[in-house]
Amino acid sequence: MGFRALAFVVAGLVAGLFASGAGCRHPDPANLAVASVVASSTPAAAAPGAPLRVATYNIHHIDDARLGMALAADEDLAAADVVFLQEVHQPRDADSSACAVARQGDWHCAYAPGHGLRGGSLGVAILSRRPLADLEAIALPYFNVRFNAGRRVALAATIDVDGTPVRLYAVHLDNRLNAGQRMRQLAPVMTAASAWDGPAIIAGDMNTSPFTWLGHVVPVPAGTHDDKLERFVRAHGFATPVRASGPTHQWLSMRLDAIYTRGLSVSAFEVEHGVRESDHLPLWADLSLSGNAPRTAGVSRPTPDAE
Repeated sequence: MGFRALAFVVAGLVAGLFASGAGCRHPDPANLAVASVVASSTPAAAAPGAPLRVATYNIHHIDDARLGMALAADEDLAAADVVFLQEVHQPRDADSSACAVARQGDWHCAYAPGHGLRGGSLGVAILSRRPLADLEAIALPYFNVRFNAGRRVALAATIDVDGTPVRLYAVHLDNRLNAGQRMRQLAPVMTAASAWDGPAIIAGDMNTSPFTWLGHVVPVPAGTHDDKLERFVRAHGFATPVRASGPTHQWLSMRLDAIYTRGLSVSAFEVEHGVRESDHLPLWADLSLSGNAPRTAGVSRPTPDAE
């Protein structure tokens, strides 16, 4: 089936869901607070100057047992120091899957609920071998994407790397946004990162699909949003070092996930094609401090396009 024909099939399915009114907007969660877990033991300290391995993975609601197995069974993921997670489910009156994994191993965890789901919530999380400090949920602009819409947040935290504070931002942007809307949804994260003077990492599911969306419902093949979003990120002083990663999704060879850095250099990165617990594939990168990134004063930063 050709790409254009496939797009029309997808459009029909999407339109059918929309017509049925399925999941038009998720409610806000009952509890908006950031939840955290402190590791029960302290892993051996990394050698000074050793690379910091970070990974990002949209886990598509899987439970803690499957998440724990995915992180432990793959040797590259098992070596991660920080894991940014998206579509993390928190059941009613229970830990999120990420925090449940943290309680079972030597992980610190922070979880920020986005929208409500089945009496609990769905959100973003950070697992870290190093303590997480200064936790903050950053509200992202709401877009009515017709179905499966809901509150979106990014999660910020700080870790110590060889005596240098490094700020982390876990992000999950909406699907079915056009390029200008996608930049506007990411803009609060860029604003927060601009106020942080040291090294920083933004990672997550940016949903840069190969479609332009008509009314947030009908997909029209139009290349990808990667270039526009990455130009926007670079104009705010961040590098886009893993843009040659290749597909991070099992369908249509889509590169939806990204890691953006400031004040850090990347020595290696890879997509783990053997980890199939989700429709997404984990992406990791090895980072090293390269000194504080120069400030971007005087750089013309593009304004997100009007949509």
